[in-house]
Amino acid sequence: MDAIDKLYTTISQQFPNERITTKQAATAVGLTRGVTSSYLSQLHKRGKLIKTGTRPVYWQVRRAHSAFDGLIGYRGSLSTDIQHALEAIVYPVNGLPIFMTGIAGSGKLALARAIYREAVRRQILPVTAIFKIVDCASYKGQPEAFRQALNTTIQEFTAEKTGYLYIENLQALNSSAQHYLFNDANQQEATGIRYIFSATHADSKANGLSFKAAAVQINLKPLNDRPFDERITFVAMFLQQQADQIGRKIMITPDKLIELAASEHTTNIRELNNRIQLLCAATYAQTPDAEQLSIAGATADAICITPNQSMLTDRIRSLIISVLQLGPTAELLFKSLSESLVNGETLTEQNFAVLKVLNQIDTTASETLLVAFAKRLQTATRTTITHRYGIGFPPDAVFWHNVALAFIFASLCNDNLPTNQVLTKVEIELKDRYPRSYYLFNQFLKQLGPQYTQSNYYCLPFFILMVQCTGKVESVHYNAILLAHGEKTASSIQQVVNTLCGNYFFEAFDMPIDVSLEKINEYVRSYLVDQAPATKGNIVLFDMGSLREMFSEIKKISNQELLVVNNVTTAMALDIGLRVQRNETFQSIAEASKKYSSTTDAQYYEGLSNRKNIIVSCMSGVGLSEELKKLIESTLSPSLEVIAVDYKKLHDLLKNHDRQFFANTQLILTTTDVSGDYDLNIMNIYNIFDKAASLKLQSVLRYAGENQESSDLLIERLLRFLSIEGIRGRLQILNPDIVIQDSQDIVAHYEDFYNVKFSPRLKLNLYMHLSLMIERMIMDTKGSENVIKQATLTTKEQEFFSLSSGIFQPIEQKFNIRIQDYEIELLYQLLKDFIFIAN
Repeated sequence: MDAIDKLYTTISQQFPNERITTKQAATAVGLTRGVTSSYLSQLHKRGKLIKTGTRPVYWQVRRAHSAFDGLIGYRGSLSTDIQHALEAIVYPVNGLPIFMTGIAGSGKLALARAIYREAVRRQILPVTAIFKIVDCASYKGQPEAFRQALNTTIQEFTAEKTGYLYIENLQALNSSAQHYLFNDANQQEATGIRYIFSATHADSKANGLSFKAAAVQINLKPLNDRPFDERITFVAMFLQQQADQIGRKIMITPDKLIELAASEHTTNIRELNNRIQLLCAATYAQTPDAEQLSIAGATADAICITPNQSMLTDRIRSLIISVLQLGPTAELLFKSLSESLVNGETLTEQNFAVLKVLNQIDTTASETLLVAFAKRLQTATRTTITHRYGIGFPPDAVFWHNVALAFIFASLCNDNLPTNQVLTKVEIELKDRYPRSYYLFNQFLKQLGPQYTQSNYYCLPFFILMVQCTGKVESVHYNAILLAHGEKTASSIQQVVNTLCGNYFFEAFDMPIDVSLEKINEYVRSYLVDQAPATKGNIVLFDMGSLREMFSEIKKISNQELLVVNNVTTAMALDIGLRVQRNETFQSIAEASKKYSSTTDAQYYEGLSNRKNIIVSCMSGVGLSEELKKLIESTLSPSLEVIAVDYKKLHDLLKNHDRQFFANTQLILTTTDVSGDYDLNIMNIYNIFDKAASLKLQSVLRYAGENQESSDLLIERLLRFLSIEGIRGRLQILNPDIVIQDSQDIVAHYEDFYNVKFSPRLKLNLYMHLSLMIERMIMDTKGSENVIKQATLTTKEQEFFSLSSGIFQPIEQKFNIRIQDYEIELLYQLLKDFIFIAN
C-alpha cells in the first residue's frame, strides 16, 4: 500500500462522515502539512475525496450513494435505524429478520423497500430478487385465509428468485396466527427468504406482541417528533410532487411552508401528503386557468416550485450539507466556548466565536426559508420574552438572520452528531454565570417546542440571542415571584410591571382556585433552583392562603432573606419592582412593604419578630398580657421587643412551629405551666417568687443583653404587679397601687435594718399581709386594743417591737390608724426565721 492509499485508509477509518482540514489529516497520518496537501489533492482528482471551502480547505471522504439516500432523514433521525438495517442486510447467511414499529404513516414501508434495494445494490441479493407484501389487516379474524395467502406468497420465492417478504400490520393477527407465522418464518430460512415484520405502536402494545424472531428492532418516530428540517423537506417534496403532477409552478409563502412543517397535529407522513394535496386542489379549483398556483397569496418573498426540477428540495439539502460539513469545526467551537467561559471572558467574546462558525455556512440557496424562520423566531421571542419579561431585542434583519442560523446549526448538530460532553459543560457554565438570562432563554425554548429543551446543542443560540440583554438581566439581585388565583391575574401584573420597568424583575404563576400550599411550593422551588444562589433575597407577592404559612413553607426551600406580602396589587408590585431596579437593600424593601394599604400584611423574618423578643401570654386574657408588656417595656432596654399574644394563639404557635420559628425569642412568660418539651425558656410568671426561678429569669435576661440592675428592677416590679393582682379582689376600700407601695417601703426597712434579702415569694406574702392588715385597721370601728407586756418578751422580740413602732409610724399617720401589738406579733412570726438566722 503506497502513502496515498494509506492516507485515504486512515481518513476513511478515523473520519468516515466528517469534514476535516489538511492539518487534521497530516496529524492523523504523521506526515508534513505540505506532503499531506499534495496527497489529498491527488485523492480529490481520483474522485475519492470531496473538497470544499477556501480558508481553510476541507476534505471529506466521498461516500458511495446507497438506496437509503432517497429517504428524508437518512443522515438525521433515521441514521441509527439505517445502521441497524445495514447490519441485518449484511449478516450471513440470509441476514437477520427485522421488526419495525411506528404509527400508521410513519414510513415503515418506504424503509422496507429501501432495505430491499440496498441488498440488491450491495449484490447480497441478485438483481432478480423480489419484494413481496402480505398485509395482515386484510385477513383480520380469518386465520385460515391468512395462512393460505402467506403460503401462496412464499411459493413465489425460489432459490433463483430470493428476496424480502414484508409482513405488515402484525397487530391484526391473533396470538395463534402470530405463532404460526413465526414458526413458518423460522422454517423458511433455508429457502433464502428474508423477513421484515411491522406493527403499529398502540396496537402492538395492546396485543402484547413480542417478536423474539426479529433480532433487529427499529422504532420509527411520528412525523411531529422528527427534526424541523426534515419536516420542511417532506413539505417541499410533496409540493414538488404536486407541481410535477399538474405541470404548473406552485408559489407558496415561507410562512405557509413553515406552518405546514411546524404543525404539531400532523403526526404521519401520509396525512401531511394528503393535506398538501387537498391544499393544492382547493387552490387549483379557484383558479383553474392560471399559469401557476399561489398558495396563501402571492408575495414578493414567495417560494417558487417548478415542475420536474426539484429545486426546493435541493435548496434545503444544500443548507443541510453546508451545516453538516462544519462537524469538525463545531467540535473546536464547543471546546473554545467551554474554555472561554471557564476563563471568565465576556459573552461578547463567545458571541464572536459562534458567529465566526455561522458565517461559514452557505445560505445563498436557502435565504428565503431562512428569512421566514427568522420571522417565526422573532414573533416567538416577542410573545415569550418581550411581552412577559419586558426584554426587547434588536429589530434589524442581520441579528435575526444569525439567530435563525444558530438554531438551524444546533438542530442539524443535534440530529447528526452524538451527545457532546464538552457542550454539556458549556450549558452548566452558562447557567452558573447567567442564571436569569438562561432561565429566560429556556422559557423561549419551551415555547418553540419540547425537542428544543431536550438537547444541549440548543444552548448555542443563547450566545447570539441573549448577548445584548444579559448585562441588564443579570443586574437584578432579587428573585421576585407573583402568585395569584385566576388564569391571567399574576401574569397580567407581571407583564405590566416588567414592561414599565423595562427589565425582567418578576416571574408569575397563575394558580387554580383550589391550589394547595404544597403545589405552590413546587412552583416556587422549581423556579428558585434555576436562579442564582447568591442573590440578596427572595420576594413573593401573593393573594392566597396564610401569610405565616406561606413564609414558613417557602423559607424551607431557601435560606436566603425572604419577604412575603399578601393581597398583591399592580401598584404594590410596581413599587417593589422600582425598588429592586434601584438596588435598594432588602431591609428597605421589606420595611416599605408594610405601608402599602390597611389590607396588606408582610413578613420578612422567621418567627414573631426579627428582633430579640419576650412573649407574654396570660390565660386570663390579652388585657393582662398587655399590662405586663407595658411593665416590662418600661423596665428593660428597647433592644428587647415584648410581644403580647393570646394564650390559645401561643399554644397553636408552639404546636405548629419548630425551634427555628422561635429563633429570636429569648423568653416566654405565662400565667400557667406549659406542658411539653419545646427546647425554649418558658416560665410561669408566678414562679419568680421562688429563688431558683428568680435566678433563672435573671440569667435569661443577662444572656439577652440586659444588665443586673434592670433585671433586679424587673423582678421587683413583677412582684409588685403580681401582688396587686393577687389582692385586688380582696381589698374593698384601698387603692392597691398605693398600699402595695407602702408595704414595699415597710419590707425594705426590715431588710435594711437586719441586712437581709428576702426571697421574692416571702416578699409577696409580706406585701399581701401588710396591705390587708392596713385595710383591716382602717375598717376596725371598735378600736379594740390588744397590748402585749414588753417585759415578758425576749431581747430580740423587744428589739423587733421597738423597730416596728418606728417603721409603722408614717403609715399610722397617713391612714390615721393604730397598728396593734398582735399585728406586730404576727409579723414577727413571719420574719423571725429569716432575720435572726441571717444574723
